[in-house]
Amino acid sequence: MKFKKVLALFVMGMMFLSGCSVKNTKVNETKKTETKILKVGVAADHKPWCYKDGDKIVGIDVDVLNEVAKRMGDYKVEFHLASFEGMFGLLDSGKVDTVAQQITVTNKRKEKYIFSEFYAFNPYKLLVRESDNSINKLEDLKGKTFVCQPAGAELDNIEEYKAKNDPNNEIKVLVSEVNGRELVAQNKADACLYPVSVFDMMKKESGLAVKQVGEPVYEEENAFPFRKDADKELIEKFNKALKSMKEDGTLKKIYMDKFGVDLSERNKLKK
Repeated sequence: MKFKKVLALFVMGMMFLSGCSVKNTKVNETKKTETKILKVGVAADHKPWCYKDGDKIVGIDVDVLNEVAKRMGDYKVEFHLASFEGMFGLLDSGKVDTVAQQITVTNKRKEKYIFSEFYAFNPYKLLVRESDNSINKLEDLKGKTFVCQPAGAELDNIEEYKAKNDPNNEIKVLVSEVNGRELVAQNKADACLYPVSVFDMMKKESGLAVKQVGEPVYEEENAFPFRKDADKELIEKFNKALKSMKEDGTLKKIYMDKFGVDLSERNKLKK
């Protein structure tokens, strides 16, 4: 009789422990499903904004996005590697939520995408070979070759300029996936546009015989693009997190640590 009682208690105890195990498993499974993924397309070839360090994708955009995801509360970032043009293809096809590579807000892009809050403001100047003293402004590009990437804002900028100021089509535009600075240094093009903030760093690390000339051609506004049919709650959470980073000085600290200049505000960089 005692044996039966002990056996019954043992069985009940095992059932209790089993129930606890199932309950804990369900809790853990629930916790796992609470984490949402923010999918981001990147080219990862634009140092220091977004680039590869070994097999790891790093840079300012990565730091900003990871902090945004953290402040959104239930998100983590998942990067999808592609070419600059290809990452926009990922965005257009719905395979990623947004893209990151110091993306410039342009009128043409605003027709297609919803942009986040601005997170950086970057002046651009003309970049030419060190030995070339014939180019100091856009007007000097007549009879020259200007190079830009197919999906970059520089293409929109030069096309707008040519439409207003180059009726005889004297400025040749070379569209290439290769970075313009490389082609200029190799004498395959005469000029490109390049951000002032990273020029010194790029020149020091690459050793390219190039220089920046003239006054800033424009100051770009950087933001993260979303498809127009994207989840409005996602965009709202994203913007709230990004805005809070600007308000509490987190964005400023990121730029000061990297450049010594606050790019989170307009007209802060003068060179």
